[in-house]
Amino acid sequence: GRGVYLCRGKVVGGSSCANVMLYHRGSGADYDGWGVDGWRSQDVLEYFKRSEDFRAGEAGEFHGKGGHYSVSHVPYQNTLSKYFLEACKAMGLAPNEDFNDWSHAQEGYGRFHVSQKDGERCSAASGYLQAAEGRGNLEVETDTMITGVHVDGGAARGVRYTKAGVQREATLKEGGEVVLAAGAIGSPHLLMLSGIGPAAHLQEHGIAPVADLPGVGQNLQDHPAAVVSYKIEQKLAVTDEIRMGSFPNPAAFLRWLLFRSGPLTSPGCDHGAFISTTEGEEQPDLQMRFVPAHPSSPDGVSTYTQFGKTWGGRAFQSGFSFQQICVRPRSRGFVRLQSRSPDEQPEISTGYLTDDHDAATIMRGVRMAREIAAQGPFRQLDPEETFPGPGVQSDSDILDYIRSTAHSGNAIVGTCKMGADPSSAVVDKDLRVFGLANLRVADASVIPVLPGGQTAAPTVMIAEKAADLLMGRAAMA
Repeated sequence: GRGVYLCRGKVVGGSSCANVMLYHRGSGADYDGWGVDGWRSQDVLEYFKRSEDFRAGEAGEFHGKGGHYSVSHVPYQNTLSKYFLEACKAMGLAPNEDFNDWSHAQEGYGRFHVSQKDGERCSAASGYLQAAEGRGNLEVETDTMITGVHVDGGAARGVRYTKAGVQREATLKEGGEVVLAAGAIGSPHLLMLSGIGPAAHLQEHGIAPVADLPGVGQNLQDHPAAVVSYKIEQKLAVTDEIRMGSFPNPAAFLRWLLFRSGPLTSPGCDHGAFISTTEGEEQPDLQMRFVPAHPSSPDGVSTYTQFGKTWGGRAFQSGFSFQQICVRPRSRGFVRLQSRSPDEQPEISTGYLTDDHDAATIMRGVRMAREIAAQGPFRQLDPEETFPGPGVQSDSDILDYIRSTAHSGNAIVGTCKMGADPSSAVVDKDLRVFGLANLRVADASVIPVLPGGQTAAPTVMIAEKAADLLMGRAAMA
């Protein structure tokens, strides 16, 4: 019954403007495992490369140059992050110079790529939309709420929306299509409001079904996470560089303004590791994100929001943290209607830890984080564990801690699943909604199985391929 904060990017550019900027594709095996024609690893790699402007070295076989989506390393490295790399080496873990290079396994520790250009976030808006401004066929409406898709005669005819309190409708021209890109919460919600979804559920809310698709809103997947945190007396944390006591540090701002570098370029979790916590895992089941800062609570997301709200009002304890993420979860949740009103938020169940595998993965990650914190580079700091605390040692106690503090790694996908069987899938391999003409979905909701990493990169890849599908262009090979 505990609520979990789920960040949604209600801004031009969507959640690419609100995520932690990490650029992870997962592995090639993730896409082969989807089992969808045209979306296997050799198919999607070219779209990843086309989208990318790789700035962290030579492009090579697995990266692209000149695309709209800039990818680089953060132009800053905290001392504690360097200690993390040293500690992983001391533990005997393998280094990984590039987690997006599919010529080798994903396993290892290192620096994570980020979607940045010159020390500044690269989003779908700044990377793609700005380049299209001025086109005669582009119109962006802000302060607008889509309330549903107008369906008639088995085809989408347009979308209904409100603006300035007035209900309006945008109607398709001949040959046009509606493409939903409202994300893994918004897209299934809009489909159900439009009569597209599980028929019995729609009828419960007085909505006449126009397409009975049981998979709409099902198959929700996300990354459940829990932290291990330590406080230290030395002022080494990233928060120590950003603040002077309870106030902003002007030096950090000037460093960014003049040189586009320094702590203000960091999302805080740009170092980490992918780890197989048991021998039976074919791919890493754990992502460990290292944060050179101490949280105000064991819910990692709430710390970010508190930091923003108290920018000039409080000092933060120095320290460091490990965020354990079940990166290939087996648990599933759902999105469904609470009412037929578009103004009422849908019911969301993340399904966190409903499969025991996921909790066990995070528990093993907690133990591994403690081992890393006990290595020489950190041991010399005499760190004091605060979350979950030294008194939490048994499996049952650690699992209780995980269940009471689990939070989102912000990777919600799957609720308009792509596939071949309309009894469970919502869209086909061309992203067309089953049973209806002129309607596609092109966002993270179509991902059948969550790849092992953050979801911005796969979502951009899907959008690149969607552009070819809409234009009738041959698939890249």
